[in-house]
Amino acid sequence: MDRKIKLFAALILGLFIAGMSTETVAQDIMEAQREMKSGIQKKREENYPAAIKSFGNCIDVCNQLGSEANEVLKDAQKRLVKTHLDYGNSLFEKEEYDNALTHYNKAIELGEEYKQESYVTKAKNNLPQVFYVKGKKNLENKNYEEAINQFNKAIEKNPDYGWAYIRKAQAYQNLGKIAEFKKSINTAVEVGKKTGHEKVVKKADGEAYEFFANKGISALKAKDYATAAQNLEEATNHNGSTKVVHYLAMSYGKIGEYKKAIENENKVIEALKGEKSKEELAQYYYSLAQYYQKDGQKAQACSAYKNAAYGKYKDNAEYQIKYKLKCQ
Repeated sequence: MDRKIKLFAALILGLFIAGMSTETVAQDIMEAQREMKSGIQKKREENYPAAIKSFGNCIDVCNQLGSEANEVLKDAQKRLVKTHLDYGNSLFEKEEYDNALTHYNKAIELGEEYKQESYVTKAKNNLPQVFYVKGKKNLENKNYEEAINQFNKAIEKNPDYGWAYIRKAQAYQNLGKIAEFKKSINTAVEVGKKTGHEKVVKKADGEAYEFFANKGISALKAKDYATAAQNLEEATNHNGSTKVVHYLAMSYGKIGEYKKAIENENKVIEALKGEKSKEELAQYYYSLAQYYQKDGQKAQACSAYKNAAYGKYKDNAEYQIKYKLKCQ
């Protein structure tokens, strides 16, 4: 009889404990749901830190409950990742760049853990923009070394970030690091062409053209013809300005590189045919004729002088034809 009583008592106790356990689970699920609702409300109020805390608390409770709270757990995980991403965006707009980076990186970390790939991608895409803007701020404040550091971080996150290469080139230019400027600006052009960003290509070409053309023209005025040729050659790689190509031909002519002078002066003439009169073209033909003459190409020199025999170049050209070259 005692044995039956003990068995009955044990059964009653088991049922009581099971009931208590079920009640506890229900209370815990309700607690998780309260944290979820609190997080959603705080997020609507744009109180991101409080929302992050509530979603985190919800996840902690769900993890203790196990499979019974899976649905709530997944929802909380997704919302937590999204909140870090949105908080990062808000901080970025407020120019709190370091804090924005913290929350973008947290979104990436948690997103990868919780398998929220779309949010991970968005956060990763935002990182190079933050580094780029930080670089621009340093560039504007003449902190060129730090600007380069930030642009390099942007490029590390996105190797096809054409504008980062352009701004880095500007920083190098201000530091007087010409080789690095050239490398960065040329990379910007390559990246712009590869990605189809015409504005990047146009801006990079414009920056390089202006820099090397000005440097070349200054050297030409100073009669440093070798330096002029070097820089003007680089300028022509980024723009087809006939003026610069003419100056390049002139520079090559001054250092005795007549074949290169001829090549470039011919480019000028071909570019101007159809839009310039014979009188206007005469100066270019006269220069071309001189390069041919100094290079020992008599027939080509005669032909060029004949095309130069207009306007103010007429008398000199005819003198060369008749008395110097004795052209047929």
